[in-house]
Parts: sequence; C-alpha cells; structure tokens
Amino acid sequence: MQNLNRQHLKDEQLTNDWLKDNAITDKLFNETQVFQLQAYKASINILKHNVELLKTNEYELLTSYCKRILNSRQRRSITARNTYQILNISTRINRQLFKQYRKLK
Repeated sequence: MQNLNRQHLKDEQLTNDWLKDNAITDKLFNETQVFQLQAYKASINILKHNVELLKTNEYELLTSYCKRILNSRQRRSITARNTYQILNISTRINRQLFKQYRKLK
C-alpha cells in the first residue's frame, strides 16, 4: 500500500513538473478547456522559438491570447473562434518549418 502511495506522489510530482515546464499552472489546467490549453501551448512555443515567421498582427494576436488566458476574468471571454485562430497560425508555422526542414535534406 505504501508503494502505491509513494508511486502516486512521484507521478503527481512528475506531472506538476511537466505542467510547470510548459507554463501551465494547476489552476489554469483545472479551469480551462483542452483546446484552449493546446492553443496556449502552441502560442508559447511559437513565441519562444519561431517569432521570425510571424506577421505583426499574428504576433499581437498570440501575445494577447497568452495574456488573456492567464487572467481568469479575461479567460471567460475567449471564444472558440479566438482559439481556432491561434491553432490555425500554429498549423501554418508548422507547415513552414516542415518545408524548411525538407529543403535541408
């Protein structure tokens, strides 16, 4: 029984570390929908690694989405349309990166 409890605590710590590494708090994880978290993660990754591929209005859209999702009051006003805009930008960036990668081979 103690081994299960120990394993549970270890798994929980690993989960919390992964969420922290991906800029997601426990509260944010519990209060948001899955597709909003996916869009948040995609926007964070793009802003960290591929800013040069963004257009200016897309950069502003991603930064404002990140700010809005971190604020609990503003998070309620995020629509599915806003979230899918972020996911579409992420898809476009991933396609560009794949094309660049294919040219390298």
